[in-house]
Amino acid sequence: MQYIAKYGMLTLTAELGLIDRYRAGRKDLLFLSPKIPHTKDKSKKKGVKEMIKTANEEWEIPSRQKVVRGSYSVNASACVSMLNKYYDIRKDGKIVDTVILKEPYTVIGSHAFTNCHVKELTIPDAVTQLNCFAFADSKTLKKITLGKGIEKCGEDLILMSDIKEVVWTRPIGVSVDSGFCSMLYGMIREESLLVCSPYLISLKRAQLFLKTGEPQKTFLLTYNGKSVRLPKYINNYINMFTVVDMVHNVLASQTACNGLTYRLILDAMSDFQNKVSVALELYILEGSLDAKKYLQKESAKISETIAKRGDDDAL
Repeated sequence: MQYIAKYGMLTLTAELGLIDRYRAGRKDLLFLSPKIPHTKDKSKKKGVKEMIKTANEEWEIPSRQKVVRGSYSVNASACVSMLNKYYDIRKDGKIVDTVILKEPYTVIGSHAFTNCHVKELTIPDAVTQLNCFAFADSKTLKKITLGKGIEKCGEDLILMSDIKEVVWTRPIGVSVDSGFCSMLYGMIREESLLVCSPYLISLKRAQLFLKTGEPQKTFLLTYNGKSVRLPKYINNYINMFTVVDMVHNVLASQTACNGLTYRLILDAMSDFQNKVSVALELYILEGSLDAKKYLQKESAKISETIAKRGDDDAL
């Protein structure tokens, strides 16, 4: 009762629910109160500081909680603690931008490349699975080349990252491969998960793209020398059936991408800010006529929004 009086019933219920998940076998992610340090011998003297010296990863989140992610098997998975050597890898005093993983990993763990200094990464064919958030929050990683062994991918693979290009190397056949489909679902999110208000239109990402030339809402998917630019967000996962089929047909065919391809992509979005950003990138980077038509149609609204922010360069 004292606990409830101090922290509230909601906090108690949340922590009890997390304990139940842990007992059920969810040992990969455990939330602990900072007032109850987690150690093997349950000694309060060692506490969290002892865990920092282990292979576990630890960081603070709001509302008095700490997150402790257990270490992975050395022979089976790549996680943050095992990829530290790529975070600041140097040769002759200079940071190396390109890294090819050679270790016999079969799984890339969650947040494996957060804060790393690598710009280009090649995943070996031995890797068969990419866990959710595998490349999330990476601000320097720009290009990923996936090996031929990818069979399963988690969600939000490139969430909050600056990745510009993903290279698929596994052969694309006549029918859609399950690994290829899983990869697309992992790269593309739903617009409903965008954190932006429909009542406050700012077009910040669109303006940033116009200033820097760096795509903000799209990424390139490349296969066998052919590329198609895809949005990071679409309206609904129902549209993913159309997107997956379209992308598969384009990359598997012998013809180049055409305007119809980008029309289908634009039709898969409904959020105005997201659609404007994607259309700008498709028009400027890919020369899409469908994107140009959409921008002309919405030109008055776009110009008014940018003008209100006083951004003459973007305008």
